[in-house]
Amino acid sequence: MTQNVPLYNRSPWQRQSTNYQSNMLISLTNPSSSSSAATTASVGGKAASLAKLSGVNGLQNHVPKSYALSTSFFQPWVDAISTNSSNDYPRLLNGDITETKELEEACQKLKSQCMTLPLTTSQQTALNELSNIISTQFAHSLAAVRSSAIEEDGTDMSYAGMFETELGVSSRNLEVAVRRCFASKFDVRVFLYMRASHDDGETEEDGDDELKNQNYDVSDKAGGFAVVVMEMVDAITAGVAFSANPLNSDRDECVVDSSYGLGISVVDGSVTADRYVYDKVTKKMVQQIVGSKTEEKRLCLVEGGGVQTITIEDVARQSAHSLSKEQLEELVKLVEAVEHAYGIPIDIEWAYTGSNQLMLLQARPITTLFCLDDNMMTAAGERRILYYDFNIASEATTTTPFTHMDMALYCRMANVSMGINDEDFSMFKKEPDLPMFNAETRQYVNLSFFFKFMSTEYCAKEAMVLDPYLSSLFASNDCDRKRYRSKKKWPKECSARNFLWLMRKIPIKKMYKTGKRFKKNPEKAKEEYLKVVENDMAKLKALQQRGVKRDEGLQQFSSELLNCCMDSILEEIGAIYFSILGTFNSLDKKRRNDKSELSAEYDALCGGYAGDELMKINIDIYRLANKLDANTWEQYGHDKLYQLADRIQQNIDGTLSDLPTEFLTEWSAFLDKHGYDGEDQMFISSPRYQDSPVLLLTRLRQNSGIGIKDPADIHHEQVLKRRQVMNQQLETALAQRFTRPFRPSRIRQRNAVLEHTMWIRNAPKLHIAKVIGVLREAVLHVEKELIDANRLAHRGDIFHLDLEEVDKALIDDTFDLMQLVRPRMMAHQRAVKATECPLLIDSRCRILRPDPPNQDDVEEGTLLGTAVSPGTAMGRVRVMRSPDERFESGEILAATVTSPAWTPLFSGASAVVLQIGGALQHGALCAREYGLPAVSNIDVHNVLKTGMLVEVNGNTGTIKIIE
Repeated sequence: MTQNVPLYNRSPWQRQSTNYQSNMLISLTNPSSSSSAATTASVGGKAASLAKLSGVNGLQNHVPKSYALSTSFFQPWVDAISTNSSNDYPRLLNGDITETKELEEACQKLKSQCMTLPLTTSQQTALNELSNIISTQFAHSLAAVRSSAIEEDGTDMSYAGMFETELGVSSRNLEVAVRRCFASKFDVRVFLYMRASHDDGETEEDGDDELKNQNYDVSDKAGGFAVVVMEMVDAITAGVAFSANPLNSDRDECVVDSSYGLGISVVDGSVTADRYVYDKVTKKMVQQIVGSKTEEKRLCLVEGGGVQTITIEDVARQSAHSLSKEQLEELVKLVEAVEHAYGIPIDIEWAYTGSNQLMLLQARPITTLFCLDDNMMTAAGERRILYYDFNIASEATTTTPFTHMDMALYCRMANVSMGINDEDFSMFKKEPDLPMFNAETRQYVNLSFFFKFMSTEYCAKEAMVLDPYLSSLFASNDCDRKRYRSKKKWPKECSARNFLWLMRKIPIKKMYKTGKRFKKNPEKAKEEYLKVVENDMAKLKALQQRGVKRDEGLQQFSSELLNCCMDSILEEIGAIYFSILGTFNSLDKKRRNDKSELSAEYDALCGGYAGDELMKINIDIYRLANKLDANTWEQYGHDKLYQLADRIQQNIDGTLSDLPTEFLTEWSAFLDKHGYDGEDQMFISSPRYQDSPVLLLTRLRQNSGIGIKDPADIHHEQVLKRRQVMNQQLETALAQRFTRPFRPSRIRQRNAVLEHTMWIRNAPKLHIAKVIGVLREAVLHVEKELIDANRLAHRGDIFHLDLEEVDKALIDDTFDLMQLVRPRMMAHQRAVKATECPLLIDSRCRILRPDPPNQDDVEEGTLLGTAVSPGTAMGRVRVMRSPDERFESGEILAATVTSPAWTPLFSGASAVVLQIGGALQHGALCAREYGLPAVSNIDVHNVLKTGMLVEVNGNTGTIKIIE
């Protein structure tokens, strides 16, 4: 029993169970009985939900008779499994079993044990009583037996489809059905889901500590276990319904999937169900698709019960609507009533009986919807606002949510990128009614204001270079200007007077002169610029060594750091906006529009730029990776790199001497030179190589092994290719100088820009990243002090504050930091758990989607996207959300968007597939630098799966799925 299990080995629900009374059988739908005991802790999420619904006026008659076998019923079995030394349950809980086959075997052994666990007297009594209820009170004397874990059907984790459901269960089969449900608690899918959910919940600051501490208690997320035993409904039509559209998160659309017979046909996918999308505001049907219903599952009413599958022979019935208009309207009203009872979007399982009675079988929160901040939402029926998250396709190029400190500093960096170093000025405020604003964890543009004077056609055309996927969104039927165009007056904060004031703040004249200088004599301008950079970096290094002056604080230190780099950044911005962008856009336009062999020439001109600091970093990563032999890398898998990090540190400290001296020397030199780099360079909360060596080792491992080509060789080839095309085009222009006399001088000027200054395009972001890296080092030092003083709870908490708040805390011991941290951290964690980061979303949370591509132009099994880097390649797909995930040489890299942190993966990739990214975006630029075919405008997380064999054609923008 529980008292024999060491307390530290028990999960929270095991610890609580010592206080449970032996109330093993609880009625969920009889208000005069023990339904008040139907709490989530005692009967699990699903059962507690049913008890709640049965107590809501208007819903009671829709809920079938239901009982719960409580967590107290299953506690003896949980204790028996936990204390059985012959199984691998402790290793499963600790996450020690990582190999799939071993994991499956361990889970199967546990499931087998569940079928033979002894029953206590109390358990037997509860089963006997329930068997009698089924025989005497349930229609047809049959029941549905469903799992109801404590965490199941919650707002964070749903466990949907993880546990077993037994249908048509008779009283004599009840015990076996209950055991099968309990055994499914130990299914391999459940453990994998818990681990995935645990990983999704990690913060950026978990970093190396989380990798070292793999002994987390998985059961903390699993919760207790209970079972619902419900009167079996002999459904003639059944299915699922969502109070918000799970496909696009629209809160005003109800989605219903329906088919004949029991709802299991809809859930298990054995039929193509009918789908109805209904607008709850206008009370109109938005879409209806009749599925192919070739069979139905019906309740077997003969002795013994069960479910039988019946083939539908009638072709007309196969393609007929399974719901009438009246039934659909009644169902939508029920869904709305349940949503009102919960106060959040929900999905339900429902059924119509032969007497046309609508029954509510289950209700749970929808956990996959995208959520906006409350102040960004409009009420149902109000005019919608369209928001654009511009940091996905440009600027930060990331889907990672901002912390509070990230946001504050990023706004400051936005000023710096315009040449404004004024810490009191901000382009962004937390007011959605402004054209540009800060939300809790993202930044948005209020497009509804801009639609007052811009058409969607214009937006689609202008977005093409930046991002073809964004362009397709503007061109879609979803993006209706009439629907989203604001009728409000232009905000007074955006008056012409304020605009002129802003223009005076931006040193446009100075930047224009800089750009003109770079355009007139690129080589000389480059030499002058490099001297400015050298001077600025020396000042930055000196400040880093000096550190923060405690009497001045972090805010003042950040200003000093930015001042160090302002001269360099102004040079770079001037060169980019008034020289580089114009040259590149001209080349890219010709690359996209020219269908002749000249297109390949312009492809070559769009890459191979000598001097790129980002490429230098990746060359250094490759060379450092290959200072360790293959045997060392084979010794440490992706999940064991923390052990190699410890070994390296022990070699540096002198406690070990078993690694090559050359590697250790270059390791230290790399961290000194590039330690500021990391995953999201513009986010101060994002770990850097200098404080998270496992992050660097992940990059090194991705650049080691057979098949990884030296990026220096690749870059050299691209540079030679570009120079060859430049010379060829100049020779052609000289041959035509009598008919086109000005062309040779234009080609020479363009070639000089390509040769000497095009590489500067990455420089501002890298220099700002260096500033943030130095500042992060200082912030982490202060955070340690605050944690030691018990004023912050965990690593990473400080990033939910801004620098001014931290400075205040350092001089005021009574300032409660955690009061500020907690709500901000909750908002950030919610954003981290989101499965999608949409480019365009409206104020009813509708995520805009592109129209389906015209497949008439491509063969079946081929995806049509946009070509952003030439070439073709075949390989296995690796769909990734983070550059820290496992990636093997020769795979095809598929991601939503990439930033500089992804660049080391390009060395081993055979091709690149992106959802977001145009010719100027990082992924396309790097693909061309590495000579990889690349296609964008592909919905990678929905149409591609890891392991697929595909052929990527970067010339035509197509992806052929082979297997």
